[in-house]
Amino acid sequence: PALPQPIQHSLKGRQSADDERVLASRHEKFLHLSRLFKKCLHLGDDASVIQRSLEELQGLDSNDVSDYLNLEAQLAPLLFWHLKRRGLTSLLAEPLASNLKSRYQINIARNFLFERGLEKILDRFDREGIEVIVLKGGSIFANNLSVFKDAFVLFDLDLLVRPGDLQRATELLISDGYSLTENQAMDGGVKRGFLGADNFARIDLHSALFWTGVRQSYLDYFPSDLWDSSILDSLGRYPMRILSMEDQICYRLAHDAIGHRTLLLSNIGRLYYLCVLVQFHQLRIDWASLLQKLKQKGSDRLLGAYLCYGKRELGLSLPPELDQFCHSAIDDVAYLDAIKGSSYRMLDYRHRASMAALTTRNLQERLKRLYQLAVPNIVPFGEGKGAVALFKDCKVVFKVFCLQLVAVLFVSVCRLRQSRWKG
Repeated sequence: PALPQPIQHSLKGRQSADDERVLASRHEKFLHLSRLFKKCLHLGDDASVIQRSLEELQGLDSNDVSDYLNLEAQLAPLLFWHLKRRGLTSLLAEPLASNLKSRYQINIARNFLFERGLEKILDRFDREGIEVIVLKGGSIFANNLSVFKDAFVLFDLDLLVRPGDLQRATELLISDGYSLTENQAMDGGVKRGFLGADNFARIDLHSALFWTGVRQSYLDYFPSDLWDSSILDSLGRYPMRILSMEDQICYRLAHDAIGHRTLLLSNIGRLYYLCVLVQFHQLRIDWASLLQKLKQKGSDRLLGAYLCYGKRELGLSLPPELDQFCHSAIDDVAYLDAIKGSSYRMLDYRHRASMAALTTRNLQERLKRLYQLAVPNIVPFGEGKGAVALFKDCKVVFKVFCLQLVAVLFVSVCRLRQSRWKG
C-alpha cells in the first residue's frame, strides 16, 4: 500500500539516482511504522493490542520513529494523550517517552493560546450581537468536548457566521489586530483567512461551508440546517455555539474525505479524530434517523465505508444498531483501499472515482458527480488564444478523461474482487 501523502512527498524530495535502494528500505520502514502507530491508537477494549505494538515500536530505530513523528505533527501529542487516558503511559520507555511527552506539552501550550484567543473573539462577537458557530478542532474548547482539549492539534480556528454578519465580523477581527490574508468565494459563500498580530493565531471565517479546490460544499453531501441544529455550549463564562453531534461527525468526514481529498486515509491523526468522535457520541445519536437523512444525498455509503475502515484500522467499536448497516458497507471499504494503495500519479483519479461511487445511487448520478469532481482539475479553457492553445486544452481534457476512465475501471474491479472474496 502507498504511504500517507506527506510521507510520499518527503521521500520523493530526497530521491536521487543513487539512493533508490535506501529509499525503498525507508519506504518499508515507514509503512511498518504507520501500521504500528495505528495499533498503538487502538480504540477497542483490548489493551494488549496497544501493549504489544508499543513494545515493538520501542524496539525500532529511534531515529526512524522520530522522523515519522516529524512528518505527521498531530501524531505524537495524540498518542501520548491516548495512552494517558487509558493509563498506559508507564509502558513508554526512553527515548520515546520523552519525545512524546515533550510534544504533548508543547501542544497543550499551543492550545492554551488558541483557547485564550477564541475567548476574546467570542466575547467581542457576543457584545456586538454576531452569532458564531465554532467548527472542527476549535469546538474542543466547549465544555461538553473539553475531554479532547489536550488531544487535538490545532493549526487554526474555523468560525461560521451568518452571511449578513460576515463583513461586520471581518471588521471586528481587523480592529483587534488580525490581518486579512485570504479570500475565497463560491456560489455566494465566502471564506476569509486571518492572521493575528502575534503571527501565530490563524482564523478562517466562513459564511458557508465549501471547498474551492474540489468545487463542492458541505450541503451537497450532508443535508442539515446547521444553525437550527447547532448546540449552545460554553467556554468558561462565554456562550459558545458548536455543531450538532451529527454534524460534528459529518462535517469532519466531508472536510477530510471530500474537501481535502485523501486526508482521512493519509493522516492517522485525522482518522482517529473522526473515530473518537463517533465513539464519544455514539449512544446519544439517533443513527437510524441520521442514515435516513444521508440517504437523501447518497452519502450514507460514504459514512458506512469510513466507519468500517475505522473499525478495521483503529478498532472502533460501534453500537448494535449500526451492525447491520456496517455489515452491508464492508465491501465499500475496497474503494478506500483502492485510493490508499494508489500511486501518486493516480491518487486523485482513484479518489474521484471512489467518491462518485460512494455518494450516488445510480449510474446517471455517478457520472454527474464524477464530472463535478473532475472539472476543477482540468485547465480552464480561455487561458490562451489560437489553435495551439486550443490543441493544448483538448490534450489536457483527453488525458484527464483517459486516466479517469482507467481509475473508474480499477476501483470497480477492487470492489468486485472484495465482494467475490467475501462470498
